[in-house]
Amino acid sequence: MRYNRVIAGVVVLAALGGCTEKPKSAFDPTPKPVRPGQAVIIAGDTNLNRDPRDGEYGLRSSAYGGGGIAMSAGGDIYYRVYYDSEGRVARLGRDGKVSLYGVDIVPDQMVIYGDDLWLIAAGFGIKVLRVSVAGWRQAEVIKWMDLKDSKNIEVRDSAGGSLSASVKLQLYPNWKGAKLVVRADGVPIVISKTGMLFEVRGPGRLDEWRPLGYGDALDKVVEEGEFQPSDAVLDDQGGLVLLGHRGIIRLPRTGPATSVRFPKSVSRLPSWSTVVPAGQGAVVLLGGMKASTITPRPTLVRRDGRMERLSWGGFVRCDKFDGSLGSVASAMSSGSVRAADGSILLNDKGCGRVYSFKLPDRLAGSAFEK
Repeated sequence: MRYNRVIAGVVVLAALGGCTEKPKSAFDPTPKPVRPGQAVIIAGDTNLNRDPRDGEYGLRSSAYGGGGIAMSAGGDIYYRVYYDSEGRVARLGRDGKVSLYGVDIVPDQMVIYGDDLWLIAAGFGIKVLRVSVAGWRQAEVIKWMDLKDSKNIEVRDSAGGSLSASVKLQLYPNWKGAKLVVRADGVPIVISKTGMLFEVRGPGRLDEWRPLGYGDALDKVVEEGEFQPSDAVLDDQGGLVLLGHRGIIRLPRTGPATSVRFPKSVSRLPSWSTVVPAGQGAVVLLGGMKASTITPRPTLVRRDGRMERLSWGGFVRCDKFDGSLGSVASAMSSGSVRAADGSILLNDKGCGRVYSFKLPDRLAGSAFEK
């Protein structure tokens, strides 16, 4: 028989400690980053090999799926998860618990404006869905999934004229890989593969939008006629930032569009997949990680176009998360959104997680080679 010897003094001290302070729970379902440069996991258990379940904590649930991320004004977080063969949209509540909702598409990206969650699928063709999050009511706004759908879509050019059937057929292939962003006035904008911009003006209707100076800005960052958008966000001044394969385009609320072309040294590398507004006109580029990529390359792009390579550490595997920005830089990110407290939420489809992190107080790095 095994006996445990107990020292009386230790028992007394333990009892006194219990009277003054209650032990903290080992599990915090709603962690938050508290200092600059810190990252925490708020959803996704990498080790789980099953579908997520309604009512379980996000940290004890699968968050594999990608498909972007969105956050409501009330603090609820939305992201796509794999579920059976269909997929679901997960809502992470302020209590840290997950609710699952079915949608009529498998979204590649999502954006919230007001009470509406906008979803886009653009694998082949394009489908845009608007969901009222209050009652989860879905409305199909654009369905152009094959050539036959062209006859049901009205497309107007920037002068207000309707495009002919033949021109619409030429436009259809450019929807593959399209991205969605909501302008500051609440109008959803679709960005095609070639960089054309279209306002979603109602069921079955798209209006071409050509902001001041956009044509010149786009010409500087296309390659072989394609922009290949990978992300689009609203910046901290209410303008838009579009991320493409060879550069970024800024669309301020007032004034002409401008662009920054990436140097030739990155032309053969995977495209960055996420753009994060960092204040004062600067943005941070994240992602561009593939299974064979082992060197993270978070990058700062300043307002004047200068690019700086940020040093956030080396590659961090999913099972080696340590709370540093190395995990964020190593993520196969599929979108981000800024929370009301200034922290950034990022969907990592590679590790099946959602991170919340704070940017460093001072963003600076080494100048990019040309």
